[in-house]
Amino acid sequence: MSETMNDPVTHAKSYPFPVMGKSYVFRDGMPYDMPDAGFDKTGRTPVLAAGSNQSHEQLARKYAGILEHTEIPIQRAMLSDFDSVYAAHLAGYGSVPSTFFPSDGTRVTTYVLWLDDSQLNRMHETERNYTYDHLYDIKVRIEDSDELLGEAYAYSAKVGCIGHCGKPIALREIPALNRNFPSMSQVGILEHVRNRLVPEEPLDVFIGAHIANPELRASRTSGLSENAIFPDLPRTVIGEF
Repeated sequence: MSETMNDPVTHAKSYPFPVMGKSYVFRDGMPYDMPDAGFDKTGRTPVLAAGSNQSHEQLARKYAGILEHTEIPIQRAMLSDFDSVYAAHLAGYGSVPSTFFPSDGTRVTTYVLWLDDSQLNRMHETERNYTYDHLYDIKVRIEDSDELLGEAYAYSAKVGCIGHCGKPIALREIPALNRNFPSMSQVGILEHVRNRLVPEEPLDVFIGAHIANPELRASRTSGLSENAIFPDLPRTVIGEF
């Protein structure tokens, strides 16, 4: 586990957290190479990760306590005509999290988590302020493969995304081709949010305050959502959390 976990503020600034940079299997809290023979998709649902769910460290946190029975095949892929952008809310661990947003001609890196029913239910429990959507008429190209998914599932921010000059703000840490939107790092977006809400407050104090105080975090999220941008997604909303 990353040393940044020992310091909540540093951890918040490190979103979307370390990734493998390739397809892998998350097993018992650790990442392992994907077997050459692949895996059995029977009983598993393909869920696209827009941000920290791409990270094995984040998955270890989310599945803590049930790790000994957790094995998740995860494929690195490119999602066409979308980008990963900053959602208009603050996560409990202090970061500004992500959501997908349509973007013509952009190809953004994603990871496809193949979750069984119990793993999916656990993931739902961790996705506060999101809807769980069935995305259709999409193109997800699996890395190092001819496999192409035309539909999958994803979590979408209920409060929309943060806007800057009328456009969403993309996650600089998530690789993408032909990006249409301005991008910021996590530190950059936290500074942007701080400047908008309490410009006189030092950044680390700002982050630590809403980590420690859920009511303050909710209030700041409410302030962010006032001018949020909402995407027009090819989706059916399955659930809301």
